[in-house]
Amino acid sequence: MSTLSGGVILMAWYVRSALRKVQPLLNLRLVQDPLLRTGMLIYQFIPGLFTGVSLVAMLYLQNQLGMHAANVGALMLPWALASFVAISLTGKQFNRWGPRPLFIAGCVVQGVGIALLTQINVASDVVTSITAFTLMGFGSSLCSSTAQSCAFIQIEDAELADASALWNINRQLSFCFGVTLLSLLLNLLLGQGGIAPQQAYRLCFALAACSVIIPILFCLRIANRSVILTLNQEKP
Repeated sequence: MSTLSGGVILMAWYVRSALRKVQPLLNLRLVQDPLLRTGMLIYQFIPGLFTGVSLVAMLYLQNQLGMHAANVGALMLPWALASFVAISLTGKQFNRWGPRPLFIAGCVVQGVGIALLTQINVASDVVTSITAFTLMGFGSSLCSSTAQSCAFIQIEDAELADASALWNINRQLSFCFGVTLLSLLLNLLLGQGGIAPQQAYRLCFALAACSVIIPILFCLRIANRSVILTLNQEKP
């Protein structure tokens, strides 16, 4: 916990000092761009959170329910297939639908997938396990591919290098954030008296599922028609 606090303090110090400089090493003001900012937030709350949920799910299925490690690992196969479908859908429909409906659909689907994890009671419940990971794969990848497609639309060419650096830093931080947050939450719940371990895992999944409401609220602020118009104007 002290390491996390120290990291947050250092990051806050760097952000404050960078914003005071006329020519900082990295232009943090680019985060003021609505699409880049929304894409970065989506990455924190959806793909990043899934990383943490995936870790907790592995512990739950193996340690609590006794599912074989090979079977748990195999659940990433339907996740990967659903991810492929989501990425393909984004590539074909992004210019037509814009980012907002894709973001919202991805958030909802991932939330349902995480919520399904609370319904897995025994290791033999393969159908629910596969369905949960399929939904999480589709939802997470739909959001991540849409975020990458829209993040730099309104960024000037001269600022693309800094914007790309910010994007990649945020992407890596999102995975760390997701694992850290879910691990802390699970440890907190397991440490509470009167809560059985299996109930603690389920409550952790339930809270993670509810958290998709936060990125949905940010997505509602996207000027979707304006983005679609910009995309169509850029067509040769």
